[in-house]
Amino acid sequence: MIRIREISVDGAARLLQLMEELDHEADYLLYEPGERPMDEEAFRDHIQKLDPPGFGTFFVAEARRDLSSASGDETELAGYLEVRRLPWARVRHRAYLVIGILKRHGGKGVGTRLMKEVELWARRNGVRRLYLTLIAENRAAAGLYRKMGYEVEGRHPASMRLGDRYVEELTMGKWLD
Repeated sequence: MIRIREISVDGAARLLQLMEELDHEADYLLYEPGERPMDEEAFRDHIQKLDPPGFGTFFVAEARRDLSSASGDETELAGYLEVRRLPWARVRHRAYLVIGILKRHGGKGVGTRLMKEVELWARRNGVRRLYLTLIAENRAAAGLYRKMGYEVEGRHPASMRLGDRYVEELTMGKWLD
């Protein structure tokens, strides 16, 4: 069972741990292992700065942990979605998304649930346009975003380096009715 919820500063340590795990396993996210610029205290501060209503938040997907796990926790974070928007009137109608899902939870509807939750948040907070970027060869992510109604709005050749090769990045967006 997957539960989607907004996270508060109290959940910063768990969310940061998830992000660091994703840095090790995800080929298409921005950070490589060890590059994440925040420790727990700085990350708590980052979450708190999103606090003015409607300027951003983090959603997490909690999954029931495998019973054979050595951890005492019954749940683990399977993925997250960060939504951010700028406070200025001319761009306040749009918000930028960053999403990450652990491979072992891929294909289980986690991304769909997170994307639906952020749309509810966006509508409640007056956001009309959502957008994100992704590596063009990331077919799983592109499929999720297309399924959710996002369209390619821009192409950025050689925008990111993966190992010894440069890859194209796409910007995709969705207008909310």
